[in-house]
Amino acid sequence: MDEKQLLKIALFTSLIGLIILLIIEQKIDLTNSNISNITRDDIDDKVKIKGEITRITETPGLYIIDVKDFTGEIKVIVFKDQPLELKNGDIIEVEGTVALYKDFVEIIAKRIIVL
Repeated sequence: MDEKQLLKIALFTSLIGLIILLIIEQKIDLTNSNISNITRDDIDDKVKIKGEITRITETPGLYIIDVKDFTGEIKVIVFKDQPLELKNGDIIEVEGTVALYKDFVEIIAKRIIVL
């Protein structure tokens, strides 16, 4: 086999591998986490929480939502792609990534579902 043939095979298998990884990543179902269990050790991890909205703050570029469950409270950041149809007292499920901002742990929301 010549080098061009090997290069084509390597690129093709790499592309197929990346596609498979993307499909698997979309299918992974996160288990619910208690808010009190989310710590600095979880930075950049994906989590799913369920809780009640206690406060919504709107800024020019994002929404800051305080969510509490029976174990604690955390801030959820939602970037303004479209208007938010949430209100205080709503029970929501949030999937997102744990981040650290000004020494506080928060969740950058990827998906929010009103229950």
